[in-house]
Amino acid sequence: MQQVEVVDDGHPAVAADEVRAAGRVRRWWAVLLVVVLVLVGAQLALAARDRTLSSRLAQLPGVLPPVEADVRALWRVDATDTEVLTEGVAVEGDLVGVRTGADGAQSVVALDARTGAERWAAPLADPDVVLAQRGARASVTSCLPVPDAGTDATAHRVACLVSDALLAIGIRGRLTVTRPPTTSRVVVVDAADGRVVADRTAPPAIAFAVLPGLVAVGVPGHDGHAEVTAQDLLTGEARWRYTSGRPALDPVGDVSGFGVLALGGGVAVLEVGSAVTLLGADGTVARERQRYDRLSRDEAATRLEVLSGYLAFRPVTTIVQPGRADVTIPGRLVHRSVDDGSLPGIELIEGSRMQARDATSGDHLWQTDRHTSGPVLVLQGLVYCTSGDAPGEVVAYDGRSGEVAWSASIGSYDQLVRLMTDGRVLLVGLTPEEGSAAGSLVAFSLPGGERLWRVPLPDGLDAAWSQGHVLVAGEGADPTPAAVLGSS
Repeated sequence: MQQVEVVDDGHPAVAADEVRAAGRVRRWWAVLLVVVLVLVGAQLALAARDRTLSSRLAQLPGVLPPVEADVRALWRVDATDTEVLTEGVAVEGDLVGVRTGADGAQSVVALDARTGAERWAAPLADPDVVLAQRGARASVTSCLPVPDAGTDATAHRVACLVSDALLAIGIRGRLTVTRPPTTSRVVVVDAADGRVVADRTAPPAIAFAVLPGLVAVGVPGHDGHAEVTAQDLLTGEARWRYTSGRPALDPVGDVSGFGVLALGGGVAVLEVGSAVTLLGADGTVARERQRYDRLSRDEAATRLEVLSGYLAFRPVTTIVQPGRADVTIPGRLVHRSVDDGSLPGIELIEGSRMQARDATSGDHLWQTDRHTSGPVLVLQGLVYCTSGDAPGEVVAYDGRSGEVAWSASIGSYDQLVRLMTDGRVLLVGLTPEEGSAAGSLVAFSLPGGERLWRVPLPDGLDAAWSQGHVLVAGEGADPTPAAVLGSS
């Protein structure tokens, strides 16, 4: 016999139905729980991806810390620390560089990028009465980060070339040596606390480059040829020496353009007569000397961009990358102040209308629909630049097709426009418009170009721009950093 019960609607209900109903409810709750867990997991995955992307972008050269509409002056830049800000290196939230005191004495210092407070200082050179005459002479003493050699022992170290050489800018912008180098040292410090790790004598030099475990110092000879010596970074033990042949042009004391650069594990030697030679880490010649009209490096220092034919109105850029065949691209490349690598295989060419060319063949891919100018920012496949077709126009192009993703006109023709990013938004620095006492900073959405906010620069400052990973501002037509800006 089956048990039944009487319900109010007069229909019999089997008790087992209640069990089945309860089971269905439990299953729905289980399904709902699974859906919630899936949605939460997806949100967490997206958040993790966004954090990873933001972290990666934050490490790119030229990308600023997050900037909000509450931007303010974090600290004023003292004249003695301008060089630390403009020529120093960023290490774990600090700016590390050379400070020259009122008496000409030099030290390497670390400034907190958020406050400007001195975290530590280590002496480099004694007082110098000539160098104390500000504006009269320029020192070549400078610092570079030590590349990671794959061990914790080399993490966050900075190497400084300390030289008694002095330079001066002469007629027509010529850079000349007013006091030839007689002594040089390479000082390695721990950027965490300023502890001196090594202090070694080096040949007299005015330029240097740092590779993993190696430092190369260079000086032009009396006729402008290059003399480069490499030694162990910590012990000072000599590794190799390179001397270039006599240059085609006698610079007669001009050292403009001379340099020694680290490039992809090798050393690029720049001579005064506008020539470049690429050496391997062992000092052997990896690429013979070549003349150029202009030379530049990408922000990550992985390649050289050698421009020739510019004076003959037939510019050609040769892209030099260690371990790879040279690539020749018609035209002069646009400088990318920020590049996240999202447009591999595409080179951008300067001109009244910017072009894109295949990075391997040089074939023409597309051309902008309006007049544009650089530097440009490349982020997530879009190319951000300014345009002269409308007052203060900013344009974002699809880097693959050349189609306009969005554009915005935000100023007047007489306002200078500087583009920056913190990896989350596009920041536009504008000089003062007529009747305004200060410049301004505008933020746009990167993908769609929606205007997010616009604020005047604090303290009546005229212009804002990025200095490495630091947002700075200054006054006047040709400003130098007067303040470091940031958000609370």
